[in-house]
This record gives sequence, C-alpha cells and structure tokens, in this order.
Amino acid sequence: MTDIIKHLQFYGGTFEYFNLLVLFVLLFISNTFIEKKIWQTIFASITTLYLCLQISSLFFIRGFISFEYYVHFNARDIISMMHLYLKQIILLIILFIALFLIFKNANRIYLNLIAKIKNLSSLSINDKILKIIRIISIPILSSLLCFEGGIIDSSRDLILMLNTGEENFEESLNLLGLENYTIPNQVQAKKGKNIVIISLESFEKGFLDNKFSHLTPNLRKLKSNWNYYDIKQNSGSKWTSGSLYTFMTGFPAYFGASGNYIFEKTYHSNITSLGHILKQANYNTTFLCSDASFSGTREMLSALQVNNIVDQLQLKDATRDKDLFEFAKKHIKNASNKKEPFALLMSTLDTHFPDGIYDERMEEFISEKNSKYEFMLAAVDYMLGDFIQFLEKDGVLKNTIIYIFPDHLKMGESSLLEGTGDRELYLITNAKKADIKLKVTDRNNLYQIDLTKMILDGSQIKHNAHFLSEYISEDKNHFIKENFIPLTAINTAGLLRLNKETYKVPEISGNYQQYKNDTLRYIAHAGGIVHGIINTNSLEALDMNYKKGFRLFELDILKTKDNKFIASHDWPYWAKLTNYKGELPVSEKEFLQRKILDQYTPLSMTEINQWFKKHDDAILITDKINEPKAFSEAFIDKNRLMMELFSWDAINEAITAGIKSAMPSQNLINSLQRDKVEQLVKLGITDIAISRNYINSNKVFLRKLKENNIRAYAFHINFLVGMDEEYVVKYELDHIYGIYADKWNFK
Repeated sequence: MTDIIKHLQFYGGTFEYFNLLVLFVLLFISNTFIEKKIWQTIFASITTLYLCLQISSLFFIRGFISFEYYVHFNARDIISMMHLYLKQIILLIILFIALFLIFKNANRIYLNLIAKIKNLSSLSINDKILKIIRIISIPILSSLLCFEGGIIDSSRDLILMLNTGEENFEESLNLLGLENYTIPNQVQAKKGKNIVIISLESFEKGFLDNKFSHLTPNLRKLKSNWNYYDIKQNSGSKWTSGSLYTFMTGFPAYFGASGNYIFEKTYHSNITSLGHILKQANYNTTFLCSDASFSGTREMLSALQVNNIVDQLQLKDATRDKDLFEFAKKHIKNASNKKEPFALLMSTLDTHFPDGIYDERMEEFISEKNSKYEFMLAAVDYMLGDFIQFLEKDGVLKNTIIYIFPDHLKMGESSLLEGTGDRELYLITNAKKADIKLKVTDRNNLYQIDLTKMILDGSQIKHNAHFLSEYISEDKNHFIKENFIPLTAINTAGLLRLNKETYKVPEISGNYQQYKNDTLRYIAHAGGIVHGIINTNSLEALDMNYKKGFRLFELDILKTKDNKFIASHDWPYWAKLTNYKGELPVSEKEFLQRKILDQYTPLSMTEINQWFKKHDDAILITDKINEPKAFSEAFIDKNRLMMELFSWDAINEAITAGIKSAMPSQNLINSLQRDKVEQLVKLGITDIAISRNYINSNKVFLRKLKENNIRAYAFHINFLVGMDEEYVVKYELDHIYGIYADKWNFK
C-alpha cells in the first residue's frame, strides 16, 4: 500500500486527484447529452484528449496545464525527448483508449445505470428531473475546478497570457515601473574574472542533504568550502530553457502564444542579457550542451548575443555529460592561454527526469546504486568534482569564477527527496561574498531572477545594467505572479523579429549540370552507401563508390585498445553492427576478426593503405581523429590526405606535418571572433567542414570564403527529411563548394 501511495504522489496530492475526479465526472456527464454516433465519437475524442493532456501535465510538471506545459507542447521538443518516455507514452495511449470508450458510450452507460436503479428501487424517477439535475451539475462541478491552482484557474492564467498583445517595449517597461532600464545599445562594461557557469539538470537542493552523502560528496564538499546561497524557484523559470532565459536576462520566461517559437527569426533583443554585457566587455562566450535545437535554445542564445554554441552539430555522437565535461576541459585550457577573457556556459542533461540517461562508461568510476537515476546523480557529481580538480590543478581558478546551480526542481515523482527539507535550488560559487552585493531584504529570499546580477557582481564585471530583481521590494515570486501579463508583454515586445515570409519554391541553380559531374565536390561519407546501408566505413563501400565515380572518401578514424588506427563511426555503433558484447574499445586483432553486419570487411591502417595505393587518384578525408602528425605518418600519402580537425593546435600540427589540407571544423570557425576569412587565409586554410544547417544564416561569410578560394564542404546531408544530396546540390551548392554525400549519381 505504501508503494502505491508513493506512486500516486508522482502525479500530485489530494487536491490534484480531486480535480481530476471532478473533471472526469464533468466530462462524462457532458458526453451523456450526445445521442448521435458521429457526434459521440467527435466529442468523446476531444474530451478524452483534454483529460489525458491534464494527466500528462501532472506527470511532467506536477501541476495542471499552464504556460510551463504549453512551451514544451510542440512537435520539435516532443520528438527530441520521446525516447525518454516510451513507457509513459504507451500507458497514456492505453488510458486514452479506455477513456475514449467510456466517454463515447457515456449516454448508453448512463441510461443502463438509470434503468438498473429504477429496477432496484420502488421510487419513480422522472427523466425530466434527472436531465435538469445533469444540466445543473455542470456549472457546479465547473466551479469546483476554479480554486487556486486548479484546472480552470491554471487555464485562465494561461489564456490571459496567450492573449497578451505585443505592446511598445518602453510602454511595457514603464507599466511595471522599470524606469532607467538599460537597453543593450546603452550597455557599458569592463572585464572582470573569467566565468564558468554550470547548470545542472534537476539537481535540486535536497540532493545535497546528508541523505545523499553517498551520491554527492563533491557537491557537498564545494558547498562547505565555497560560498553557498539558497535560491528559490520562481514562476516562469521552472523548465530548462526557461531557467536559461532567466539567468541570462533576469526576467521570467513568459512569451505568450509564441512560447519558445518567439525566438524564430529573432534578429535583435532590447532586453539586456548576460550575453550583451559579456560581449561589450570583450569576453569570448561559449555555450555548451547536448542539443541546442531543443526548446529554441539556439535561437534564444543568438538573440542574446551568445554566438559560439557547441552541441551535437559539432560534437556529433559525443554529447553525453561525460563528453561535455571533457570538451569543457580542453576549451578552458585553450581559452586560458589567450589574453582575452572567456565565459563558458554549460548545461548538463544526464540527470533528466524520469530515470536519468544511463551512461555505462561511468561504471568504471561509480559503483552500482539503487536505481539508474541515483547512479547518474553520483556520476554527474563525480564528473563535476573531477572538473573542479582539473581547474585547480591547471591554475585556472586563480582568475576564474565558477557558478554551479540547478536549472529547476526535479520533475515528477518526489518521494526520493522525502526528509530533505524544503524543495529549493541553490548557488555554489567561489566568488567572494563581498563581491556579490545583496540587499538585506534579499539575503533570505533569493530567486532565479537574482542570478544574472549575482554572476556579474561575483565576476567583478563593472557595468551600468539594471535587472528586474532590483526594482522589486516585495516577495519576488509574488510580484511575478501578480504581474505575469506585463512581464509577458515586455518579453514579447523586447524581441525584434523578421516578418515570417510565405514559403517560396526555390529555383534550381544555373550551375546544377556543372555541379552534377564534378567529382571533387562530393565526399563519400563513411566510404559511401553500400547496398542501401550508410556508415559502414568498409572496404566494399570504398570499392562500390569508387566505381560510381567518387574520388574523395571520408572515413571515421578511431583508435583500438592497443593504440592502432581503424575505420569506424564509433565503438558502440561498431559493437551494434558486429553484435559484439564485450568491453570497448577492442584490440586491432579483435576488430579485424568481425565482419560488419556479417558481410562487410573492416578497415585497419593496413587495408586503408593498400586500397589507396591501388587507387592512386583517390583522396582520404578523416573525421573523429584529432592527431594529424601520428595519423599522417601512418597513412600512405600525405599529399592525398585531408583531415577535419577539432582544435587549432591540431590544425597547426597538420600544417606542419605537410598534409594536403587541414580542415577546421565548424566549432573552430565559430570560435574566431573577427575577420574570420582573413585569419583562415593567413593560416593557409583551403577547406573547412560545416553543417548544412549553417548555410542559411551565414551566406555572407560563405561568399567571402569562395572569393578567397576556400572550399566549404557541408555535412548533415539527409539529417532532415527531404534535405538530401539532390536538394542541396540543386538549391544550396551555390553558397558552398561541396558536400559529404551518402550517395550520388554522376551520370
């Protein structure tokens, strides 16, 4: 029974269940009035969907449908996170079918129930009176849903917010009394310390309690040794992208009907952000996460002047928290060697609701726990501790301020946190308390909207900006709830967007026929497609695509356990293709013993060199490997070797090694601050690798590359439905030089 109660608490408490019961009865009674079958089906579908959406809202946000639920209710976010909730989705589908059958047959169920009551009772029940009772019950039941936090109350606030008009920005500010607000073009700032911000997914205050001392020793140690602040979660910032927007701007993330889509086609923000201030102070600012396309994050950060965004587009398959922390180490090491100040903003994901995202690689460091979620809590704590030790050992902490805080409270079931006190957030930082200037009234009532100013103060950045929290003298969360409509107006009016244009069918390039037959414009991706299968990196793929006319061949290069170069997309993928169940990576001998999909020949350096010796007009392009000196010495012909590389040190090493072309990856291109083309020309760069998604918003830069004879090759072909090789060559190749193609018909 205890376990059942705890499971039910996953969806809320007595109040929430009362609302659901009342809503179910209300919808059932409403359906009893429908007699025609076609209308029964339609009305039952609508009411069932509404009830299921409310149930799913309780599951995800522990509350009824509100703005927080609305911003995530879009195809892009649902598809990107669906793999985490397959079990819940199946259960919801079953529930939908059951409720639909009940509501569709509500009239029949009602009539049968009344007939049975009449048969069992000697009372004479008048049908007209019963109908009147049903009619009267609808407003009575509806009124029971109007209490604060109930279904109708939550819907009322959402509807009001969605109907907020886009007022004049200055008028919206004045309406809230935000006088002398500093807009971005008025910002003045001088650099302070370097900054590292780590936003931890769902890692709320309770996990720092003694109850979890076995899972979070590193965070607890930092809490004791550094400065610690309790931070309350405010309305409008209870989800990841909302939290990000809040600590960037100091405003809750209310955007009315547009939701996160408001960032589409945004070209300017009148709302001053951390990004604007850091840019004015000449910081090199980078945001690091697994997928910046989720919830409009990429567009948001671009609008807020964070232009160096690193995610799966650059990291490819290395996007777990372990990979992010490793990238952060390398990035900070490189940034520390430069004279320019830097800021790294990082968002973790592996402790995501409901069960965390399990990473088997961490079993090397973390012992077995009670659940996968607890294992990933311990794993992220370990990664964080390892990261801080790295910064200490490398001397980075002398001039760098670290800010660690959760993005929001853990969603869903909360019994795990029983006995840990009030559910809150926190800020842990090595910034001096004297630098973080707090009002006396603030010290015990800090909210997420306070973080922006605290980050700037603690980093000793001098600026003239003002933030929302500075204008509020009462409880800040109460102020936000009372003023969510004008706050929504400020957010929506503060972002300037291009008018959405009607879709125009693109014209086929006049150079299409020329492009079709130019073999130097097409790189056979992972050796090219073979028998309809991509990413094999196999001998048969090389042979088949050479016969088709390809002369440029990309191979993903990895290292074996015994430090040998081989061709494979990544080790887990190789294990899947070969049905290998042991430890990874394997030795070269083990690698060569296993056929890919039981039919394709794997490639070690011996096979690679033999093939390129036999095909002396073929050129190799590498991916994954970032060791140009070692690899070029192992390859048969440096003059036929192009390498996509992922650090400027590797680029310089490749140039010194004398290979045909050192190709900077897109993240390196993004790291260049000014005069990008000029810097590439000075280095002697002749080729770069970019995502196809990079083309549309960087056409001026790409044109300058062409003018300076620098060839841009685009990957992520076939990444989006319909955006295949044919589409890119017809409509986009005028802006770049070539593509990484799975297949192409040169005839």
